[in-house]
Amino acid sequence: MRHMFPVLLAFGAVCGAASAENQIWTNYELKKKPADSIPFELTLNAEVRFDPDADVSQFVLRPGIGYEVNDRLKVSGGYRYSEAIRSGPDQIEHRLWQQAGYDLFSLGEVEIAGRTRLEQRFREGADGTGWRLRQQIALEYPLTTSGVKLALSDEVIIGLNDTSWGSASDLQENRARATVKWKAAGAGWEVGYLNQYRNGTRGADDETNHHVFLGFSKDF
Repeated sequence: MRHMFPVLLAFGAVCGAASAENQIWTNYELKKKPADSIPFELTLNAEVRFDPDADVSQFVLRPGIGYEVNDRLKVSGGYRYSEAIRSGPDQIEHRLWQQAGYDLFSLGEVEIAGRTRLEQRFREGADGTGWRLRQQIALEYPLTTSGVKLALSDEVIIGLNDTSWGSASDLQENRARATVKWKAAGAGWEVGYLNQYRNGTRGADDETNHHVFLGFSKDF
């Protein structure tokens, strides 16, 4: 456990520097294989994002189904519903998504993996489908022999077309995340920091936001 202390100290320093615009992002994931003999997996992912005053700013629900091609590649797809809480009408978006998750290589104890996701976005009350590509590279490094790991990832989000409601064909976001992961009570737990860069397309200012990230996962 002693290897965790520098990571947690750095995490605490980042959180202490957070401003009022930053949030707490929570992620909950449930997985179920109908049978061990078949390579399909059902998933249900939920996200709740909180403002510093504990008010909910966004809710996301994403069911999906995955197929394990082999022990290094899984393809999956599904639907995503999101609702952003606003002072006026809430902003509701529907998405279809398809992705491939794959192991790339290992460097000693470091495991490096990738994820490529394609999304089709539909905004309620507006016309047009926004297409975008999300590419993530992630690595994990064991901090202890008891299964505690340091996880680092970076995800680039690129719009592939323009829509009337604001989706732009350009770099839209970059999300860099550093967390500590472990398993306890039959579930996976994660806590850390997420840096969100938002490209100010169409004349808007660029934004850099700093979020606390909390994750929970469970296999059934």
